[in-house]
Amino acid sequence: MKEIKEAYQQCGQIVSEYAPACFKAFSFLPLKQRQAVWAVLAFCHTTASADEEALPVFEAEAEHVFQRTSNGKHDLWKAFDHAYQTFRLDSEPFREFLAAKKEEPKTHETLDELLMGAYQTGGNAGLMLLPMLTRRNQDQLKQAAVSLGLAIQLIQILNDLGTDQHQKNCIPRQVMQQFGYTEADLQKGTVNKAFTMTWEYIAFEAEAYLEECLDALPLFPQYSQKAVKAAAQLYRAILEKVRAEQYNVFEQKHALTDSEVKLILSKL
Repeated sequence: MKEIKEAYQQCGQIVSEYAPACFKAFSFLPLKQRQAVWAVLAFCHTTASADEEALPVFEAEAEHVFQRTSNGKHDLWKAFDHAYQTFRLDSEPFREFLAAKKEEPKTHETLDELLMGAYQTGGNAGLMLLPMLTRRNQDQLKQAAVSLGLAIQLIQILNDLGTDQHQKNCIPRQVMQQFGYTEADLQKGTVNKAFTMTWEYIAFEAEAYLEECLDALPLFPQYSQKAVKAAAQLYRAILEKVRAEQYNVFEQKHALTDSEVKLILSKL
């Protein structure tokens, strides 16, 4: 069990680095559920950041877990395999997440394409986490889990526009055209009225999905309600911070400070 504990801790470190808001929010879960969430989110991050050469190897390792033939040599796979078996996770969201990574388009033309892409990644991540968030009412809470994951994915895109070209490609070109924001503006990282209107158009969708999740909060068990609410509130606060700092997403990724996080969590 010491090896498994250390494997989970390694996954927790990965999550705390790439998704600190998720790490803080899901820290309210009981230990067993919290560790499994770390393993799943570490899986998501590793998949999302894998290049074309690494992805088939990663996919094969995942399939070993699904088929219960995993050797579990690497910390990620030790933890993921343990979480997968402990909570009897469904392989389908993981497979769809992997497929989305392989098939991601060069650019999104419409809002619907963006939302479909966010569903295939963030929405499926929400479904992956659902067994750790509740043992009962899973069918009733599927949409809430999808909505939370979808919202987080959209917010990460809106906050990460300066990190790489892929995030810029996620902004729907039809929405840009609607508000007069050009491809040249996007590539230069121009922040003007057209950009803020484009950004807010997508942020409105993200906030609506957060509300959908929070509407279902009473259906979650007591042990996970605070974690779900914390995730929604922390990611909403990221949007507010971007607004407060004049939409400067091309220059920096906006992260909540420890004091900001503590204040938000103290009000839950």
